[in-house]
Amino acid sequence: MSKPIKIGEASSIEALDEAYKTRKEHHDRERLMAVRLASQGKNTLEQIGSILKRGRATIARWLKSYREGGIEDLLHRSHGGRTASLSDSDREALTEKLLPGRWKRAKDIQTWLHQEHKVNLSLGGVYYWLHRMNGSWKLPRPKHDKQDSKKVEEFKREIVPHLEALDIPIGVPVHVWVEDEHRSGLKSILRRCWTIKGHDVTAPHQDKYEWSYTYGAIDIVTGSVEFIYTPTVSTKYSKAFLEQLVATDPEAIHIVIWDRAGYHPKSLDESDGKLFDVIRFLPLEPYSPETNPIEPLWDQVKDRLANEIWKNLDEMESAITEVLKPFWKDVKNVWSLLGNTWLTRGVIIFLQQRLE
Repeated sequence: MSKPIKIGEASSIEALDEAYKTRKEHHDRERLMAVRLASQGKNTLEQIGSILKRGRATIARWLKSYREGGIEDLLHRSHGGRTASLSDSDREALTEKLLPGRWKRAKDIQTWLHQEHKVNLSLGGVYYWLHRMNGSWKLPRPKHDKQDSKKVEEFKREIVPHLEALDIPIGVPVHVWVEDEHRSGLKSILRRCWTIKGHDVTAPHQDKYEWSYTYGAIDIVTGSVEFIYTPTVSTKYSKAFLEQLVATDPEAIHIVIWDRAGYHPKSLDESDGKLFDVIRFLPLEPYSPETNPIEPLWDQVKDRLANEIWKNLDEMESAITEVLKPFWKDVKNVWSLLGNTWLTRGVIIFLQQRLE
Protein backbone atom coordinates (compact mmCIF):
# COMPACT_ATOMS: atom_id res chain seq x y z
CA MET A 1 0.00 0.00 0.00
CA SER A 2 1.31 3.47 -0.86
CA LYS A 3 2.41 5.63 2.02
CA PRO A 4 1.15 9.18 2.59
CA ILE A 5 3.28 11.63 0.67
CA LYS A 6 5.45 14.14 2.49
CA ILE A 7 6.93 17.38 1.26
CA GLY A 8 9.68 19.58 2.58
CA GLU A 9 9.41 23.09 3.92
CA ALA A 10 9.67 24.87 0.55
CA SER A 11 6.96 27.33 1.53
CA SER A 12 4.76 27.85 4.53
CA ILE A 13 1.16 26.73 4.67
CA GLU A 14 0.18 30.41 4.91
CA ALA A 15 2.04 31.16 1.67
CA LEU A 16 0.27 28.30 -0.10
CA ASP A 17 -3.14 29.47 1.12
CA GLU A 18 -2.45 33.06 0.12
CA ALA A 19 -1.31 32.00 -3.36
CA TYR A 20 -4.43 29.87 -3.79
CA LYS A 21 -6.69 32.82 -2.88
CA THR A 22 -4.99 35.26 -5.24
CA ARG A 23 -4.56 32.98 -8.26
CA LYS A 24 -7.51 32.73 -10.63
CA GLU A 25 -6.32 30.35 -13.34
CA HIS A 26 -7.29 26.70 -13.04
CA HIS A 27 -3.72 25.77 -14.10
CA ASP A 28 -2.34 27.39 -10.93
CA ARG A 29 -5.08 26.57 -8.45
CA GLU A 30 -5.07 22.80 -8.98
CA ARG A 31 -1.29 22.63 -8.54
CA LEU A 32 -1.48 24.62 -5.32
CA MET A 33 -4.29 22.39 -4.09
CA ALA A 34 -2.16 19.29 -4.79
CA VAL A 35 0.69 20.67 -2.67
CA ARG A 36 -1.74 21.74 0.08
CA LEU A 37 -3.19 18.22 0.21
CA ALA A 38 0.32 16.74 0.32
CA SER A 39 1.34 19.09 3.12
CA GLN A 40 -1.24 17.47 5.41
CA GLY A 41 0.87 14.30 5.43
CA LYS A 42 -2.21 12.09 5.24
CA ASN A 43 -2.73 11.55 1.50
CA THR A 44 -1.01 9.26 -0.97
CA LEU A 45 -0.24 10.25 -4.54
CA GLU A 46 -3.19 8.13 -5.65
CA GLN A 47 -5.58 9.83 -3.24
CA ILE A 48 -4.51 13.32 -4.32
CA GLY A 49 -4.81 12.29 -7.96
CA SER A 50 -8.30 10.93 -7.33
CA ILE A 51 -9.42 14.18 -5.70
CA LEU A 52 -8.06 16.34 -8.52
CA LYS A 53 -8.87 13.87 -11.31
CA ARG A 54 -5.19 13.67 -12.27
CA GLY A 55 -2.77 10.80 -12.73
CA ARG A 56 -0.25 9.68 -10.10
CA ALA A 57 2.70 10.70 -12.29
CA THR A 58 1.28 14.20 -12.80
CA ILE A 59 0.91 14.76 -9.04
CA ALA A 60 4.45 13.46 -8.47
CA ARG A 61 5.81 15.87 -11.10
CA TRP A 62 4.08 18.84 -9.50
CA LEU A 63 5.39 17.97 -6.04
CA LYS A 64 8.93 17.55 -7.41
CA SER A 65 8.76 21.04 -8.91
CA TYR A 66 7.55 22.43 -5.60
CA ARG A 67 10.32 20.73 -3.61
CA GLU A 68 13.00 22.02 -5.95
CA GLY A 69 11.85 25.58 -6.42
CA GLY A 70 8.85 26.33 -4.27
CA ILE A 71 5.67 27.99 -5.52
CA GLU A 72 7.49 29.79 -8.34
CA ASP A 73 8.71 26.56 -9.95
CA LEU A 74 5.40 24.84 -9.27
CA LEU A 75 3.46 27.43 -11.27
CA HIS A 76 6.08 28.08 -13.95
CA ARG A 77 5.00 27.15 -17.47
CA SER A 78 8.18 25.81 -19.00
CA HIS A 79 6.87 25.45 -22.54
CA GLY A 80 4.96 27.63 -24.92
CA GLY A 81 2.65 24.86 -26.08
CA ARG A 82 2.11 23.63 -29.60
CA THR A 83 2.08 26.05 -32.48
CA ALA A 84 -1.56 26.87 -33.29
CA SER A 85 -2.81 24.95 -36.30
CA LEU A 86 -4.57 28.10 -37.54
CA SER A 87 -2.53 31.25 -37.94
CA ASP A 88 -3.89 34.68 -37.08
CA SER A 89 -4.62 35.36 -40.74
CA ASP A 90 -6.41 31.99 -41.07
CA ARG A 91 -8.59 32.84 -38.09
CA GLU A 92 -9.39 36.30 -39.41
CA ALA A 93 -10.45 34.81 -42.75
CA LEU A 94 -12.53 32.14 -41.01
CA THR A 95 -14.28 34.76 -38.85
CA GLU A 96 -15.06 36.83 -41.94
CA LYS A 97 -16.77 33.82 -43.55
CA LEU A 98 -18.58 32.73 -40.38
CA LEU A 99 -20.27 36.09 -39.75
CA PRO A 100 -22.67 35.89 -42.75
CA GLY A 101 -23.34 32.19 -42.10
CA ARG A 102 -21.70 30.88 -45.27
CA TRP A 103 -21.41 27.24 -44.19
CA LYS A 104 -24.05 24.77 -43.07
CA ARG A 105 -21.66 21.91 -42.21
CA ALA A 106 -18.30 21.63 -40.44
CA LYS A 107 -17.22 19.45 -43.39
CA ASP A 108 -17.59 22.49 -45.67
CA ILE A 109 -15.29 24.50 -43.39
CA GLN A 110 -12.77 21.67 -43.42
CA THR A 111 -12.79 21.64 -47.24
CA TRP A 112 -12.45 25.44 -47.45
CA LEU A 113 -9.48 25.48 -45.07
CA HIS A 114 -7.75 22.83 -47.15
CA GLN A 115 -8.43 24.42 -50.54
CA GLU A 116 -7.99 28.09 -49.67
CA HIS A 117 -5.42 28.05 -46.85
CA LYS A 118 -3.63 24.69 -47.27
CA VAL A 119 -4.60 23.78 -43.70
CA ASN A 120 -5.46 20.14 -43.02
CA LEU A 121 -7.69 19.73 -39.99
CA SER A 122 -9.69 16.75 -38.84
CA LEU A 123 -13.39 17.36 -38.25
CA GLY A 124 -12.58 17.28 -34.55
CA GLY A 125 -10.04 20.03 -35.15
CA VAL A 126 -12.63 22.11 -36.99
CA TYR A 127 -15.06 21.78 -34.07
CA TYR A 128 -12.25 22.71 -31.68
CA TRP A 129 -11.58 25.97 -33.52
CA LEU A 130 -15.28 26.74 -33.90
CA HIS A 131 -15.66 26.42 -30.14
CA ARG A 132 -12.53 28.45 -29.44
CA MET A 133 -13.68 31.23 -31.79
CA ASN A 134 -17.15 31.34 -30.18
CA GLY A 135 -18.77 29.78 -33.22
CA SER A 136 -22.43 28.86 -32.92
CA TRP A 137 -24.68 26.69 -35.08
CA LYS A 138 -27.72 28.92 -35.53
CA LEU A 139 -30.93 28.91 -37.48
CA PRO A 140 -30.82 32.11 -39.58
CA ARG A 141 -33.59 34.64 -39.16
CA PRO A 142 -35.56 35.10 -42.40
CA LYS A 143 -34.78 38.35 -44.18
CA HIS A 144 -37.23 39.58 -46.78
CA ASP A 145 -35.68 39.99 -50.21
CA LYS A 146 -37.34 43.42 -50.49
CA GLN A 147 -35.63 44.78 -47.39
CA ASP A 148 -33.37 47.75 -48.09
CA SER A 149 -30.51 47.12 -45.65
CA LYS A 150 -28.98 50.56 -46.22
CA LYS A 151 -32.22 52.31 -45.31
CA VAL A 152 -32.61 50.13 -42.23
CA GLU A 153 -29.13 51.06 -41.02
CA GLU A 154 -29.76 54.72 -41.82
CA PHE A 155 -32.98 54.62 -39.80
CA LYS A 156 -31.03 53.26 -36.82
CA ARG A 157 -28.33 55.91 -37.11
CA GLU A 158 -30.87 58.72 -37.44
CA ILE A 159 -33.26 57.63 -34.71
CA VAL A 160 -32.69 60.78 -32.63
CA PRO A 161 -33.43 63.18 -35.54
CA HIS A 162 -36.51 61.06 -36.36
CA LEU A 163 -37.78 61.51 -32.82
CA GLU A 164 -36.97 65.23 -32.83
CA ALA A 165 -38.83 65.68 -36.13
CA LEU A 166 -42.07 64.77 -34.38
CA ASP A 167 -41.97 68.32 -32.99
CA ILE A 168 -43.14 67.62 -29.45
CA PRO A 169 -43.37 70.76 -27.26
CA ILE A 170 -40.72 71.04 -24.54
CA GLY A 171 -42.09 70.46 -21.07
CA VAL A 172 -44.70 67.91 -22.13
CA PRO A 173 -44.18 64.37 -20.74
CA VAL A 174 -43.24 61.85 -23.44
CA HIS A 175 -43.61 58.09 -23.68
CA VAL A 176 -41.97 56.05 -26.45
CA TRP A 177 -43.74 52.78 -27.18
CA VAL A 178 -42.57 49.92 -29.38
CA GLU A 179 -45.61 47.94 -30.54
CA ASP A 180 -46.24 44.67 -32.34
CA GLU A 181 -48.83 41.92 -32.71
CA HIS A 182 -48.59 38.15 -32.59
CA ARG A 183 -50.96 35.48 -33.86
CA SER A 184 -51.39 32.30 -31.84
CA GLY A 185 -53.60 29.37 -32.77
CA LEU A 186 -54.81 25.96 -31.73
CA LYS A 187 -52.79 24.35 -34.54
CA SER A 188 -49.92 22.62 -32.79
CA ILE A 189 -46.40 24.09 -32.71
CA LEU A 190 -43.34 21.86 -32.48
CA ARG A 191 -40.18 22.94 -30.68
CA ARG A 192 -36.95 21.19 -29.77
CA CYS A 193 -36.91 19.64 -26.29
CA TRP A 194 -34.41 17.86 -24.07
CA THR A 195 -34.54 14.07 -23.93
CA ILE A 196 -32.16 11.11 -23.61
CA LYS A 197 -29.82 10.44 -26.51
CA GLY A 198 -31.15 7.60 -28.66
CA HIS A 199 -34.73 8.03 -27.44
CA ASP A 200 -37.34 8.91 -30.07
CA VAL A 201 -39.43 11.60 -28.37
CA THR A 202 -42.91 12.56 -29.60
CA ALA A 203 -45.30 15.44 -28.95
CA PRO A 204 -49.11 15.63 -29.30
CA HIS A 205 -50.38 17.30 -32.44
CA GLN A 206 -53.67 18.68 -33.73
CA ASP A 207 -54.75 20.60 -36.83
CA LYS A 208 -57.31 23.04 -35.48
CA TYR A 209 -57.60 26.38 -37.22
CA GLU A 210 -58.73 28.88 -34.60
CA TRP A 211 -56.67 31.97 -33.94
CA SER A 212 -56.23 34.74 -31.42
CA TYR A 213 -54.07 37.86 -31.63
CA THR A 214 -52.03 39.59 -28.96
CA TYR A 215 -51.31 43.30 -29.22
CA GLY A 216 -48.26 44.20 -27.15
CA ALA A 217 -46.32 47.39 -26.42
CA ILE A 218 -43.34 48.38 -24.26
CA ASP A 219 -42.70 51.91 -23.03
CA ILE A 220 -38.96 52.48 -23.43
CA VAL A 221 -39.17 55.48 -21.06
CA THR A 222 -40.72 53.78 -18.02
CA GLY A 223 -40.41 50.05 -18.77
CA SER A 224 -44.17 49.55 -18.44
CA VAL A 225 -45.98 47.13 -20.75
CA GLU A 226 -49.50 46.83 -22.15
CA PHE A 227 -51.23 43.86 -23.80
CA ILE A 228 -54.65 43.04 -25.19
CA TYR A 229 -56.13 39.91 -26.78
CA THR A 230 -58.24 40.39 -29.92
CA PRO A 231 -59.97 37.98 -32.33
CA THR A 232 -58.24 39.58 -35.32
CA VAL A 233 -56.10 42.56 -36.29
CA SER A 234 -57.69 45.65 -37.84
CA THR A 235 -57.57 49.43 -37.76
CA LYS A 236 -60.42 49.32 -35.25
CA TYR A 237 -58.48 47.12 -32.81
CA SER A 238 -55.25 49.05 -33.41
CA LYS A 239 -56.97 52.29 -32.39
CA ALA A 240 -58.51 50.58 -29.37
CA PHE A 241 -55.01 49.53 -28.30
CA LEU A 242 -53.72 53.07 -28.83
CA GLU A 243 -56.46 54.29 -26.47
CA GLN A 244 -55.21 51.77 -23.91
CA LEU A 245 -51.67 53.19 -24.21
CA VAL A 246 -52.89 56.78 -23.87
CA ALA A 247 -54.89 55.87 -20.76
CA THR A 248 -51.60 55.10 -18.95
CA ASP A 249 -50.79 58.84 -18.97
CA PRO A 250 -53.51 60.96 -20.61
CA GLU A 251 -51.57 64.23 -20.28
CA ALA A 252 -48.47 62.99 -22.09
CA ILE A 253 -47.49 62.65 -25.73
CA HIS A 254 -47.19 59.01 -26.80
CA ILE A 255 -44.79 58.12 -29.61
CA VAL A 256 -45.65 54.75 -31.15
CA ILE A 257 -42.94 52.92 -33.10
CA TRP A 258 -44.41 50.08 -35.14
CA ASP A 259 -44.25 48.46 -38.56
CA ARG A 260 -46.13 49.51 -41.68
CA ALA A 261 -48.89 46.89 -41.54
CA GLY A 262 -52.08 47.85 -43.35
CA TYR A 263 -54.11 47.82 -40.13
CA HIS A 264 -51.76 50.36 -38.49
CA PRO A 265 -53.07 53.91 -39.01
CA LYS A 266 -50.55 56.07 -40.85
CA SER A 267 -52.10 59.22 -39.41
CA LEU A 268 -55.00 60.38 -37.26
CA ASP A 269 -57.54 63.16 -37.63
CA GLU A 270 -59.94 65.05 -35.38
CA SER A 271 -62.53 62.28 -35.66
CA ASP A 272 -60.18 60.13 -33.57
CA GLY A 273 -60.72 62.43 -30.61
CA LYS A 274 -58.04 62.37 -27.91
CA LEU A 275 -55.76 60.17 -29.99
CA PHE A 276 -55.31 62.96 -32.54
CA ASP A 277 -53.81 65.25 -29.90
CA VAL A 278 -51.46 62.91 -28.08
CA ILE A 279 -50.32 60.17 -30.51
CA ARG A 280 -47.29 60.47 -32.79
CA PHE A 281 -46.30 57.68 -35.18
CA LEU A 282 -42.78 56.64 -36.15
CA PRO A 283 -42.96 53.73 -38.61
CA LEU A 284 -40.08 51.29 -38.93
CA GLU A 285 -38.50 50.66 -42.31
CA PRO A 286 -40.42 48.14 -44.46
CA TYR A 287 -39.64 44.42 -44.10
CA SER A 288 -37.47 44.88 -41.00
CA PRO A 289 -39.21 43.14 -38.06
CA GLU A 290 -35.84 42.42 -36.45
CA THR A 291 -35.52 46.14 -35.59
CA ASN A 292 -38.49 45.93 -33.21
CA PRO A 293 -37.20 44.91 -29.73
CA ILE A 294 -40.54 43.39 -28.69
CA GLU A 295 -40.23 40.67 -31.37
CA PRO A 296 -38.23 38.22 -29.18
CA LEU A 297 -41.09 38.19 -26.69
CA TRP A 298 -43.21 36.25 -29.17
CA ASP A 299 -40.55 33.53 -29.30
CA GLN A 300 -41.10 33.03 -25.58
CA VAL A 301 -44.83 32.76 -26.23
CA LYS A 302 -44.25 30.11 -28.91
CA ASP A 303 -41.98 28.14 -26.58
CA ARG A 304 -44.74 28.06 -23.96
CA LEU A 305 -47.40 26.93 -26.43
CA ALA A 306 -45.23 24.37 -28.21
CA ASN A 307 -45.52 20.60 -27.89
CA GLU A 308 -48.92 20.79 -26.20
CA ILE A 309 -52.55 20.65 -27.28
CA TRP A 310 -54.85 23.52 -26.30
CA LYS A 311 -58.54 22.74 -26.09
CA ASN A 312 -59.75 26.27 -26.78
CA LEU A 313 -58.54 29.85 -27.17
CA ASP A 314 -59.27 30.76 -23.55
CA GLU A 315 -56.99 27.98 -22.31
CA MET A 316 -54.30 29.03 -24.77
CA GLU A 317 -54.54 32.71 -23.77
CA SER A 318 -54.16 31.74 -20.11
CA ALA A 319 -50.88 30.06 -21.02
CA ILE A 320 -49.77 33.16 -22.94
CA THR A 321 -50.58 35.28 -19.90
CA GLU A 322 -48.17 33.13 -17.87
CA VAL A 323 -45.40 34.30 -20.22
CA LEU A 324 -46.46 37.96 -20.28
CA LYS A 325 -47.18 38.41 -16.57
CA PRO A 326 -43.52 38.58 -15.43
CA PHE A 327 -43.05 41.61 -17.68
CA TRP A 328 -45.65 43.74 -15.94
CA LYS A 329 -44.68 42.34 -12.52
CA ASP A 330 -40.95 43.09 -12.71
CA VAL A 331 -39.49 45.87 -14.84
CA LYS A 332 -36.10 44.10 -14.81
CA ASN A 333 -37.53 41.59 -17.29
CA VAL A 334 -38.48 44.47 -19.58
CA TRP A 335 -35.02 46.04 -19.49
CA SER A 336 -33.50 42.62 -20.19
CA LEU A 337 -35.74 42.27 -23.25
CA LEU A 338 -35.01 45.77 -24.54
CA GLY A 339 -31.26 45.56 -23.97
CA ASN A 340 -28.69 48.25 -24.68
CA THR A 341 -29.40 48.91 -28.35
CA TRP A 342 -29.44 51.68 -30.93
CA LEU A 343 -33.07 52.35 -30.01
CA THR A 344 -32.76 52.49 -26.22
CA ARG A 345 -29.63 54.64 -26.51
CA GLY A 346 -31.37 56.91 -29.02
CA VAL A 347 -34.39 57.40 -26.76
CA ILE A 348 -32.12 58.29 -23.82
CA ILE A 349 -30.29 60.91 -25.92
CA PHE A 350 -33.62 62.28 -27.20
CA LEU A 351 -34.96 62.67 -23.64
CA GLN A 352 -31.73 64.22 -22.37
CA GLN A 353 -31.76 66.82 -25.12
CA ARG A 354 -35.31 67.78 -24.17
CA LEU A 355 -34.06 68.62 -20.67
CA GLU A 356 -31.22 70.88 -21.84
